[in-house]
Amino acid sequence: MENRSNDLTEASQIDQLFNEVSLDHEVKKTNKSFFEKFKYFLLKVNESRLEFVQKVPLFSYSLKRIIYAFITLYVAIIVSYALLRAVTTDTTYIMDLNLDKLGIKYGSPEYNNLVNNRKKLYGADGPLLKQIFIYLRNVTPIIPKDIIRDPIINSSGEIQGRTERMWFYLGVVFGRSSGLVPGSLVQDAFKTAMPVSFMLGGTAVALSYILGVPLGIIAARNKEKWKDSTINGTSLAITAIPALVLIKLLYQMAIYVFGAGARWTDSTLYTKMFPVIGIMLMIMPIVIIETRRYVIDEMTSDYTKFAVSKGLSGSYVFFVHVFRNAGIRIVKYIPEIFILTMFGSSILVERHWTVNGMSRFILDGVSDKDTFLVLGYIFCSASAGVFATLIGDLLLAVLDPRVKLTTK
Repeated sequence: MENRSNDLTEASQIDQLFNEVSLDHEVKKTNKSFFEKFKYFLLKVNESRLEFVQKVPLFSYSLKRIIYAFITLYVAIIVSYALLRAVTTDTTYIMDLNLDKLGIKYGSPEYNNLVNNRKKLYGADGPLLKQIFIYLRNVTPIIPKDIIRDPIINSSGEIQGRTERMWFYLGVVFGRSSGLVPGSLVQDAFKTAMPVSFMLGGTAVALSYILGVPLGIIAARNKEKWKDSTINGTSLAITAIPALVLIKLLYQMAIYVFGAGARWTDSTLYTKMFPVIGIMLMIMPIVIIETRRYVIDEMTSDYTKFAVSKGLSGSYVFFVHVFRNAGIRIVKYIPEIFILTMFGSSILVERHWTVNGMSRFILDGVSDKDTFLVLGYIFCSASAGVFATLIGDLLLAVLDPRVKLTTK
C-alpha cells in the first residue's frame, strides 16, 4: 500500500510538472528565429544585388534608368487619363452619329442610354479608378488580355462579340477627324502610320548626320576662322528661328517658288524632298553645333597635345584619336534623336504636307479629346524613347573600349 501511495504521489508530481511547463517562450523563440531568417534573406538579396551591380555597372545603370522611366511613364498615363476624362463630354462618344436622323433629343432617356452604350463599347464606362487600372493592365505586354472585337450591345445591355487574346491593347478610337472609323483599334491605326513617319524621320536623320558631321568637323578644325564663323553662325541663326515659322516659310517657298506639290500623298519624289528638308533644317544645325563642340573638346584635351608633342602628324592624331573619341559621343545620341524626330520634330512637317504619319493622331486626338488615341501616342513615344536610351548605352559600350558591360 505504501509503495502504491508513493507511485500515486510521483504520478501527481509528474502531472503537476507538465502543467507548469509553458511553451510560450519556445513559440517566441521560434517567431524570433523566423524574423532573423527573413532578415538574413533580405541581407543576402541586397548583397547579391550589390555584387551584380559591381560586375555589370553599365547594364545595371541602364536597367535602373529603364525601370524609373517606366514608373514615370505609368504615373504620367494615370495623370493624363484623369485629365482627359475630366474634359471629355458625353458628345465625344457619339460625335459620329446624327441625333436628328435618329430622332433622339439631347438629355432624353434615349440619349443617356445611347451614351452609356457607347461608353461600354469603347471601354470607357465605370469608375475612373477602375478604368485607369484596366488601361494599365491593357498596355502591359506581360499580361494576357481577352478583348472583345466588333462588340455589340444586346437587348439586356450586355456586350457581345468574338473574343481575341491579346498581349498588348491600346483601346479604340472615338471620333472620325483623324480619318479612322470609330471603334477601330488604336494599334491598327499606328501600324499603318508608323512606317510613314519612320521613313520620313529616318531619311531626314540619316542625311542630317551625313551632311552635318563633316560640316561640324570643318568648323572645329578651322576654329575662329571664316569657315567656322560661316558654318557655326548659319547653324545658330537657323536654330534661333521658331520651328513653326521655319516650316511655314519652307512650305510656301516649295509651292510658290520651286513649284512643288502641297500634299505628300500620291506626290512625286520632288515634292517629298521638301518635307525631308524641313526636318533636316530642325536637326542638322544641332548636329553641326554638337559635332563642333565634341571635336573641339577632344582637340584641346591633354592627350591630343601630348600626341602632337611626340611628333605624330596632325591627320593621324585627328582621325585615330580625336575623331574616334568624338564620334562615340555623336553616335550615342543618334537613337534618341531619331525617336524625337519621329514623334516630335516631324509633327509640323507632317501637318503642313498632310503626311499620313503619327502626327495627325496626337493633334486630332487632343482636339477631339480622344482618350485612347492620345494615351496610345504618349505610351508608344515614351516607350520608344526608353529603348532608344538603352540602345545608346549599348552603342557606347560597343564603341568605347574604356566602357564595359561587365567587369572581370
